[in-house]
Amino acid sequence: MPRKTKKLPSGIYSEQRRANFTVTNAQKTFHSPAVEDLLMESSAMLHNKHWAQSEKLVRQAITLEPIQPDMLNNLASSLMMQNRNSEAEAVLQTTHLLFPDYLFARTGLARNAIKKGNYFRAVELLEPLLERTNFHESEFTALCNTQIELSVAMNDLPAARTWFKMWEECCSQHPNLDYYRRMVA
Repeated sequence: MPRKTKKLPSGIYSEQRRANFTVTNAQKTFHSPAVEDLLMESSAMLHNKHWAQSEKLVRQAITLEPIQPDMLNNLASSLMMQNRNSEAEAVLQTTHLLFPDYLFARTGLARNAIKKGNYFRAVELLEPLLERTNFHESEFTALCNTQIELSVAMNDLPAARTWFKMWEECCSQHPNLDYYRRMVA
């Protein structure tokens, strides 16, 4: 019996779906002052490539406010930067199981799927995000970056350029624009 093959959905980039959303920079997560301080310091450590220190600080924050999706995502980021990819993926999987609508877990898992060549899984993870109507700038950046990476991996440069253009129009000062601009060139 012939094997059925799935065709990737072609309509996931439609203009209609992209046109109905807003992007803001309003704070979406709130923590106690002690946790905020730890997370700010952890973020600075992550930015300055002190990944082990970032991990230590975010783990301290998690002991004060356990099971918060943003903190689990920060932990996954610090683990990934230390090349502890299986641990990072386990944290992302757990976050996605606990908080299935959390955008950063979905985009992180989609990026892992793209790296493994599993484009169907990446599309499956990203497609529900296209139904959202409100994004924080950081969420929109993660979505656009992941969509660009998926489109490039699938040799769909027009889609990659469309996602880049939307992101550039929205977040024109983002420091990673040049990296993705070269990717879609």
